[in-house]
Formats: sequence, structure tokens, C-alpha cells
Amino acid sequence: MKFISKNKVRMHDTDMAQRLYFARQFRFANDALEDWSFSRDLDYFHLAMEKGFMFVIVHAEADYYKQMRVGEEVEIHLSCEHIGTTSFSLMYQIYRNKDEMVGLCRTVHVTISTKTGEKIPLPDALKEHLQKIFVK
Repeated sequence: MKFISKNKVRMHDTDMAQRLYFARQFRFANDALEDWSFSRDLDYFHLAMEKGFMFVIVHAEADYYKQMRVGEEVEIHLSCEHIGTTSFSLMYQIYRNKDEMVGLCRTVHVTISTKTGEKIPLPDALKEHLQKIFVK
């Protein structure tokens, strides 16, 4: 099952021709990740300060399929593609008009201890939330 976040192309996302600057797809991906995190009580401050861990991006990639313009509404379909021992991979499919994929992002995250900065195994609570959006 995917998590769906809604967003809108803003002027600061575009170039002079009012077309989405391709790297701004990562803003949509990050916003969707924040929306999912907060919907699961996984806000970053709470995780870092009270649970002693955080998950950081160690790899990111994006494909830009079609232009987007200022004012267009998009849906970002967030799903988990891989759950490992210390890392997980997320996919963000960006749609316009609910069925036209205009972009795709992928990120790889590693969980680290806030005390040592070293990699740690994925906490069980985080794994449980990731499994709910896991797709094969």
C-alpha cells in the first residue's frame, strides 16, 4: 500500500519558462516523506531527541518524464522498495491528473545513532511503519 501526498508546483520550483526545474522533484519527495513521517508519529525531532536515532539519505536519484508548470497539482505516491538491516529504499512516483506519471525519485536511507553518528539496525517501530508501505 502506498502513502499519497498532495502538492502544487510553485513559482520557486520553476525556471524562467515556468517549467519545473528537474531537481525540484526532490522537494516533492522530501515533502511526501515529511507528510508520511508526521502521519506515523515519526517526526524527526522526536526520533532524534527521544528515540536516539534518525534516518539520513545516502543516495538519491530522479527521472524527469514530463514538464510541469506553475499551479499544477501533483500527487506523490510514496512506497518502500527495500528494507534492509540498517537501511531502506523509498520510491516517489509523481503524478499529474492522478494517472500521468511526470517524475520518479528514489532515495536510500540509513539509520544512525544520534549519539555516535554510526549506523544502527533499523528500529522495530520504524520497520513496522515501512512494511505498511512496502511494495514488491
